[in-house]
Amino acid sequence: MKELLRTYKHADVQQTSAYCIPIIVNGTARGRLRPITAEVIHNSDEIRKLTEWRSSSSSWFTTQFPSSEEGTRRWLEHQVLGADDRILFFVEDEEQAPVGQVGLLNYNETAKSCEFDNLLRGRKGAFGNIMMHALIALGEWSIEVLGVESACIHVLGDNYRAMRIYKGLGAVESERVPLLKVEEAGGIRWVPASLPLTEAPERELVTMTITREAFRQIMSDAFHKR
Repeated sequence: MKELLRTYKHADVQQTSAYCIPIIVNGTARGRLRPITAEVIHNSDEIRKLTEWRSSSSSWFTTQFPSSEEGTRRWLEHQVLGADDRILFFVEDEEQAPVGQVGLLNYNETAKSCEFDNLLRGRKGAFGNIMMHALIALGEWSIEVLGVESACIHVLGDNYRAMRIYKGLGAVESERVPLLKVEEAGGIRWVPASLPLTEAPERELVTMTITREAFRQIMSDAFHKR
């Protein structure tokens, strides 16, 4: 299956459409997930979008630093395209315009597990809930194509909106780790705090887990409520 991830990520521009995942809402295509490939590294407009989205959402990451387009290129080349267990998608609207991103990493073929990651809305699309449905589309693909049985999501505890979305898809909180802010030259890192704590932590990192069965049940219940 890791070979499959490589195939998606290294498709050329003529092949990319064949590897897109449709975002279907009530039987209607509202957009698609387009795999980020090596072609994107040379696309200045798309690199700029990814950089701007990361910068505007930096407060929701445990590592915060000034974003640059060159840094984005290096990250894509080495940490996304160069990683066998990871894939990242553009979320595109009905006109195939990028409006956000979502991906997965730490895919384990043996355990049939992964981590969902980098759910970022860059701008509002024509369809208001496209990011939630993008995550649903990725979840369905990870089950049907990769055979994933369980997944986790790491989210900062004060990111209430994201946590509501994940809970709505069947994810449950499984761990909460207190964080300590470390200021470094050029950035900030939120790192696990030493225990026992002497005062309430400024922030916490929450791990949420979701199983194939829970996700399927949520999707089934939603379908029957239509």
